[in-house]
Order: sequence, then structure tokens, then C-alpha cells
Amino acid sequence: MKNWIFTDDEKRIILSLIAKGKAEEKRNNKFAIIDFDSFYKLFSNEEIAIIKKYMAIKPEEIGCKLPYLGLEDAPADIIPIANQVFTLSGQRQTLPCQYLPKITFEAYFKLNEVIRKEINKNLLVLYGYRSPARQIFFFFDSLDRHNNFDFYKTVRRIFFLAYSEHVFTKRQAIDFMTGDGIKGVGFEKTEEYKWLKENAGSFSFIESYPLNNEFDVMYEPWHWRHQNK
Repeated sequence: MKNWIFTDDEKRIILSLIAKGKAEEKRNNKFAIIDFDSFYKLFSNEEIAIIKKYMAIKPEEIGCKLPYLGLEDAPADIIPIANQVFTLSGQRQTLPCQYLPKITFEAYFKLNEVIRKEINKNLLVLYGYRSPARQIFFFFDSLDRHNNFDFYKTVRRIFFLAYSEHVFTKRQAIDFMTGDGIKGVGFEKTEEYKWLKENAGSFSFIESYPLNNEFDVMYEPWHWRHQNK
């Protein structure tokens, strides 16, 4: 597959798939680490067919420049990060439960202790570890929510299973969010980002996709991987 131009029927199926996944995320605190058996039970046969069509895509055929990382079972020592609260436009909001392997969680915890002491800021885990099934759902959600069903824009933002640092725990990614709700575009202008650029290496965190990166991936100043090999 060189490109995927979605038919109206495929868009309808995908929107139905997204609605079911979002409903499950609200109901199930373990949605971020959902296994394939539980994942497939959420969807109809036509929705599963769309998922499998996506899974059959060969990244090298669409020009993916990312390194192959591989797939692995979810870590046994996974730690939940629940009740992360922030205030946006005067409204208190809570992030869905996120997860990190123990070694990355400990590094994140230490990093957060130091950033609080030095600049009185707090970094939240917007996204941490995702199961392969959750990563698939993230692709479809982003396809609609951010990219108006533009396949190429989406695959430059949400990576295939064996290429994503959110799925591969030896290079575990965290998408950071500020304590006052700044995430995604705009994060690069924050004090937190400046501090990360100067200090994250001390905690074995590396900015994966800086500006004009070699992988032809969009600039993601919020995305940092923990080198824990």
C-alpha cells in the first residue's frame, strides 16, 4: 500500500471504532495496556477488518525512516500513574490513567522532584507505555482528531507498532505535559521544555524528535525517551 485514501464507508467504520474505544477508555483505567483479545472484543467484524488492514501495511513501502525496534510483551513491573490533575481555563481536569515500566517511572519521579525544586514546575505523563493494541487505536483516533483522515500526516505522527517508542520499553517514551495543561504545539515555549533541554540527560532522557530530525518526523518537543538498556 503506497497510500490509503479512505472511502466514505471506511470513514464511517473508523468513526464508530473511535467512539467505542473512547467509551472504553473512560470506563477502563487499564485501556492504555489493553491486550489484543480484550481489544478486539470491543469492535464489530467490519471494524476489526479495518484494524487488520492497517496492521498489514509495510512501513518500508511508505518511506518510513524510523529504526525497527521490535515488539515485546508488556512489562511485569508496569506502574500505573493515576489521578494526574491539571487546571485549564479555570477547570480542573484529570488525565486518563497512564503506565510506565518501573525503571522509567523511577527516573521520571526523580526528574520531577528536581524540576519542582529548581523552577517550581511539575511535569505530567500525558502518554507513557502503550500496549500494541492501544497504539493501533491511537493511530485511528489521531487520523480523525488531528489529521482529517490524511493518512500520510498521521503516519508521520503516530508510528507503526514495531517502530514506536511508546510500545518498546527499552526506549520508553513519555509525552510530557505541563502542570498547567500545555501539551503538544506550544510545549517548546515553556520553561519546562527549556529545563528538559538542559537537564533531562542527567536522568537518561533524550529528546527523540527534535526540529529537522533525520527521521522526517514532525517536531515533538514533548516526546522524550528513557534510555534504560
